[in-house]
Amino acid sequence: MRKVTIKFQDVATELAQINTLRDDVMERAFGALEKQQASLATMLVQSLRDRDRAVRWMCRHQNAFGGRTAYELLADGEADTVWDEIALMGDAPAVARPGAVRMAY
Repeated sequence: MRKVTIKFQDVATELAQINTLRDDVMERAFGALEKQQASLATMLVQSLRDRDRAVRWMCRHQNAFGGRTAYELLADGEADTVWDEIALMGDAPAVARPGAVRMAY
């Protein structure tokens, strides 16, 4: 049986290519979010105080989402769950959410 030798330079090069592709997809996805759900994207950036952090947060598997990403929730029509989590992260007012009901106290 022939022994396969792994060249770590090849591994490093391939990982760099994968990361570049991933970063590009993450940027394009957030750009689409900014166009399709501008208020959600804006509130997320404000809550995290950095657009790059918001880009990564949208792609991160969240315990609060049962291990899913925010994009997966949006795809499943669960935008309110994403809004709720953003509100918990910062001081994002619930009234900023489209269709939110404002309560008088």
